[in-house]
Amino acid sequence: MKEIFNKIIFTIAIFAFLSCFPFLAFPQEKVLPVEINGDEINYVQADGTVLVKGHVKLKYKEMVITCDEASYNANTNIANLKSNVKIVRKDTTIYGETVVYDFNSQNAKMVNMRIVSPPVYGKATSAGSEGSNKYVLTGGYITTCDLEKPHYKLMAKQIIAYPKVKIVAKNVVMKVGEIPVFYFPYLAVPLKDKSFPFMIVPGSSNDWGSYVLGRWRYHLNDQQRGRIILDWYEKRGVGYGISHHVESKKYGEALVNYYNIEDDLYKLGNREELFDRYPERKSIDPKYLQDDRYKAQFSHSWQPTENLSLLSEFNKFSDEFFMKDFFTREYEIEPHPLSYNLTTYSFPNSSLSLLTQARANHFFSEVEYLPQLEYDFYQQTLGQTGLYFQSKTTAGSLAQKTANSGLGESSGRVYTNNVLSRPQNFFGWLYINPYIGNYSSFYSKTLVDEENIWRTTPTAGADVSTKLYKIFNTNFNFFGTPVKNMRHIVTPTITYAYTRPPTVANSKIIQFDAIDNLARNETVTVTLYNKLQARNNEKVWDFLYFSPSFEFQINRKEGVSFFDETGNTVERRGTYLNRIKSDLEIYFADGVSFNGNTDFDALTNVLKEANADLTFRDVKKDKYSVSVGHRYAVEYGSASDPRMYSSQSTLDFEYQLTQKLRFKNYLRYEYKTGAFEEQQYALRQDLHCWWMDVGVDVDRQREGVTDLTFWVAFTLKDFPDLHIGFDQTYSGAKKTY
Repeated sequence: MKEIFNKIIFTIAIFAFLSCFPFLAFPQEKVLPVEINGDEINYVQADGTVLVKGHVKLKYKEMVITCDEASYNANTNIANLKSNVKIVRKDTTIYGETVVYDFNSQNAKMVNMRIVSPPVYGKATSAGSEGSNKYVLTGGYITTCDLEKPHYKLMAKQIIAYPKVKIVAKNVVMKVGEIPVFYFPYLAVPLKDKSFPFMIVPGSSNDWGSYVLGRWRYHLNDQQRGRIILDWYEKRGVGYGISHHVESKKYGEALVNYYNIEDDLYKLGNREELFDRYPERKSIDPKYLQDDRYKAQFSHSWQPTENLSLLSEFNKFSDEFFMKDFFTREYEIEPHPLSYNLTTYSFPNSSLSLLTQARANHFFSEVEYLPQLEYDFYQQTLGQTGLYFQSKTTAGSLAQKTANSGLGESSGRVYTNNVLSRPQNFFGWLYINPYIGNYSSFYSKTLVDEENIWRTTPTAGADVSTKLYKIFNTNFNFFGTPVKNMRHIVTPTITYAYTRPPTVANSKIIQFDAIDNLARNETVTVTLYNKLQARNNEKVWDFLYFSPSFEFQINRKEGVSFFDETGNTVERRGTYLNRIKSDLEIYFADGVSFNGNTDFDALTNVLKEANADLTFRDVKKDKYSVSVGHRYAVEYGSASDPRMYSSQSTLDFEYQLTQKLRFKNYLRYEYKTGAFEEQQYALRQDLHCWWMDVGVDVDRQREGVTDLTFWVAFTLKDFPDLHIGFDQTYSGAKKTY
């Protein structure tokens, strides 16, 4: 009897102990770590149910559930949640009126559900979850606007949301406010991609007239996605195309681009207007002025094994001006894209590659490699000798094609370049690297109809350098940044390079590429690499980098000709200072920097190139950004115009006018013509979840001809990457846009 009494007392004590802490619910077969808490907790032992009311809180792994009332069955691991239900898991929060949650499968059924998973927000009359990262919304919408009444929404009978991954739906209607504006038969939005699926940019320009550019992005799956293009130009017609991207772990990446337009300006009846707008096209053969204009592009990159890689690219255009007319920004980046196939196999210390390159566009002058094999032996030591050897060998059939014709020269060519070096340190501080080498080439044909010609060109040289440094104690502020001390590191380097005259002159060799352009050359280059490192209590940074170099031409045998300031031809031989170059970078503080470089031709006493950029940026509040630059370049012309030059200043400016309004400006001024070559003015209005950009571009095409473009673009803040407008609306849009 005493033993029974003790068991009863022990049971009561355990029950009292558990009632003072959150209730741990579990079935008899296994422990399920669901922690339950609330104002009132009752346990129905008969069916293993826990009834909870008032400030209910359930915790399961990384998930927290709160509501006003809940019942949990420890045998089935299913909870019925009522009133003000809130489920929080990582960066996703689910709200519902009533929810049935299965902790075994993590499936749920919800009524009047709301999801918050930035940048996605959504509502539905009913919904269900399948696992921990898939929600099916029925009779609802999704948006990136976090307002109770969003500015826009995407509505569909059923929407499948994978938080932080993607959104998928069919028969979607986009509404701005309550007004339907667009219909998507199928919509897949990858949330890791910062581009919105649907984009429209209207505008007006002198060249196109009024226009509307449209893009619809599609996402078939994680391996295949793209965009459909539909453009309308008042003066040019309707353009359409597709850009499809394939990304496969098994077969690599591929990109297909196609765009076509029946250009009204190129129709026979409009040739007078065409030549008036583009006088340089008057001399083109009429058969190359077809109104059916297009681009067809394909690229593929694949690495089937760790050592083998394949790269292919094909670019076909209807005419040489198509990209400049409709895809100006792409044209400025690469005005002459090539078509080729390159296969490379890597060995531990070398690589073997096969290049096939053929001309796809008759209006380009190109060199064809049909094909060319290359073996690259990387620099490495020869046993214990301390010698280093490297080599590159190519063999192929080459053809030089002239634009708009089949004319040109062709030849088989075998080329090798071998270099033997012996780097070493003396006294622990002096580094010397002498080398000898040789260029050898075989040509099956030359410009003078000679066959099977060998050409050799020996080379030799040496690099000599050392490193010195000194620490300076300082105590000053630069643009608000304290500097406690500085360390100056200087590395003086002397480079000597000598190339003997080739055994066969360049004038007899077909000039396919740089391999064929060899001549006697002897130079000494002195370079002073300077680095100034700054330090304070918080960080160390490279404050200044400066590297002036002086190139001396030694004992030049063949005279070099140039025009002097009066236009007379001058020839120079012997030993002289040939070139002075410099690079300068200064990083005063966060957001304040200067970059510049110069190239001075001491032979002709002409500054050939000079570039400078000074940038001020508010890195803390992003209130403003100012970049001022200058570009100066000289080209040698004829005796009547010995120095053709370009001198341009640029201004890139942004300023936050108000909390919601930002001004952007880009200017490029050419001093030679005394005119602005390019002007861009834009206002960006913050529309809560959108940015609205309104701007004007003024581009000087040539003297007396200016292209004026007005444009409007709406961009979602959570999807800021544009695939429209900036890729072709403005010629020369800058990265700051």
